[in-house]
Amino acid sequence: MKIAFSTQGSSLEDPIEPALGRCRNFLIVDLASGAFRVEPNPGAKASGGAGVRAAEALVAAGVERVITGSAGPNAKAVLEAVGIAIEEGRRGAIRDHLPAFPAHAAPAAEKVAASPALSPPSRPNPAGWCFCERCGYRSEEDQGLPCFKLRCPGCGSTLERRFGG
Repeated sequence: MKIAFSTQGSSLEDPIEPALGRCRNFLIVDLASGAFRVEPNPGAKASGGAGVRAAEALVAAGVERVITGSAGPNAKAVLEAVGIAIEEGRRGAIRDHLPAFPAHAAPAAEKVAASPALSPPSRPNPAGWCFCERCGYRSEEDQGLPCFKLRCPGCGSTLERRFGG
């Protein structure tokens, strides 16, 4: 099961963000492996439709549950329409909400270090990926912009394009 948390940060220690549509990132935890990755929220800086854009990104990421402070009516409608469970009214550190799921033990440090978001893709991508030299963040989703025009959701540094396998 994949669970998404709304957050401004990029770690399990960061707090849950009160507004799903305007959070900077989604921290997505795979309960089966214990690994997690950080996905930027495309609705964070949208002038309108932030909740819907956020919900669509979560659907595309394949999450089955969303934990947030508040989803908002438009995001809630999209998530419920595709069967994604929503837990609202949550706050505090993300890690504090993981023990509530019995099939999951908190991710070990070595599993977090091997997170797909922080390692090169398993198959060569001819277009490459956006990479943060400072913290190691990696994303194959470049939103149609050159990497140097994007900021790392973890540390705010400028991203650069990387190639290879």
